[in-house]
Amino acid sequence: MEDGGESGDDATYIGDIESPEVTDDAQLNPTPEQHERLKDGLHGELFADVRRTDRRYLVIGRGSGEPGARRRRVCDLLDERRNAIAFRLEDFGFASDELDLWAPAFDILSELSSAIVGVLEDYDGGHVWELGYLYRYQTTVRNSLWLLKRVYDAEERMRERYDDGMAASHLAALEEAVGDRVVEWTDPEELPAAVKSIP
Repeated sequence: MEDGGESGDDATYIGDIESPEVTDDAQLNPTPEQHERLKDGLHGELFADVRRTDRRYLVIGRGSGEPGARRRRVCDLLDERRNAIAFRLEDFGFASDELDLWAPAFDILSELSSAIVGVLEDYDGGHVWELGYLYRYQTTVRNSLWLLKRVYDAEERMRERYDDGMAASHLAALEEAVGDRVVEWTDPEELPAAVKSIP
């Protein structure tokens, strides 16, 4: 298996998987107005708190519904730790449909983070893009990524929730890269125990 991906024309991919949605640089060119919004969003009080704290957790995953509530719960649990802060991109005012802002903000915040924590219940949402971006660009993925992956008892339900070939390829490559930092859970009541696995 290849080492983590690197930016540039000679980039390698984890598992040699390529995604045009992730690698199309034309999608990642903010306008001057967007660049100003990016600066404003990242240089507020929350960003200062992130920089001052020893342990920093960027929590990615679904943002809406019950999965979004569980992701916020993971964020709260990590944030309660001594000298730690947990945050989501939404906390900085970036909407997931604004890719030109989301991508550079994600890049900056993931570089600052002690750990990137993915709360995974399915392949429906912006976290699929985030996983693709991580697998494509983050050379330190083996050192910083933790995946809290929900597994389902019924095989049919498992297929239904994770039925996306490209996302499945990205996730398989990431799981192989991070090894034992994939923590599986089935029932939402198990999520706090799963969070405790993250240093």
